[in-house]
Amino acid sequence: INDEEARQLSAEYSLVKAAKIIHQSKKFVIIIMKPELYLYIIWEKSLSKKDMILADLEKKFVIQKIYEIKWSKQNFIKNLKRFYGFSLDSAQYKANLCGNGPFLLIIISDLHPRIEKRFLDDVHEVDVNLNVYENKMLYREWIGIDFALHGSISKKETNHDLVLLLGKNIKNLEKELISKWDGSIEIISSDLIGTDGWKDMKQFLDVLNETLNYVILRSFENIPEKFSHHDIDILTDDVKNMSNIINENSHSDGKASVKIGNKKILLDFRYQEGHHYDENWSRDILKRRIFHKKGFYVPCNEDYFYSLLFHTITQK
Repeated sequence: INDEEARQLSAEYSLVKAAKIIHQSKKFVIIIMKPELYLYIIWEKSLSKKDMILADLEKKFVIQKIYEIKWSKQNFIKNLKRFYGFSLDSAQYKANLCGNGPFLLIIISDLHPRIEKRFLDDVHEVDVNLNVYENKMLYREWIGIDFALHGSISKKETNHDLVLLLGKNIKNLEKELISKWDGSIEIISSDLIGTDGWKDMKQFLDVLNETLNYVILRSFENIPEKFSHHDIDILTDDVKNMSNIINENSHSDGKASVKIGNKKILLDFRYQEGHHYDENWSRDILKRRIFHKKGFYVPCNEDYFYSLLFHTITQK
């Protein structure tokens, strides 16, 4: 296509999707970027600014759904700890800043995402949406209180937050959303998923899938329909966060008993890097993991064979 046609197509697609024009060898290639879901949370003590924030969000994004969520007072601190993990220095301090009453969860769609790779620390790199990040910082300035508003800035973080708050990932939620917010607010009175145990194995695995880097090492053939009362062996690179997510913070040694349905199941996740397996191999197992057709992560075939052989020879 010529330059004028490219500009016309770009203008047309910008109405519904983000379109990025790349010039290669005097030819234009149009890459259509799918709109992406993100979320903002306006905590209780920041709700006085909600109208101002919502008006600005409507100008820059598409608001698709709003929830009012009420956590129980007795579990509010625990919910914050599980939601933020060990990135939160003090859950009590956070609660004092944000309040412990009902808060707004706002689901937005960004038609023009600006994605940039950023390192969260020395190891982990994620694709950050600069639009969402910059507006999160702007709204915090408006509120005048540090961390009084939360925003998910990556697809990974959005899935993490959604599955804990609603028990759904982006893919699941997209099926329920209408094209644009209709002005209604859905009220939910519920703590984070898993606070009082897990409805079933599927719910438990759905949360692990979006919050942790893990594999079930073996004996997973009948999961999630059937599972043993004995332990489930898990390899993860973040034992502390595993304890946090499964709501068993008192068991930081890598073993925990969790309630799934009407059963108590022992989880053994001491197989962290360097504990039972060679550290480099542990990392490779997680790097090469595959998604099982029944909805959870397992080692690839080669790693499964050798890890099972290693287990049989050295740990039995």
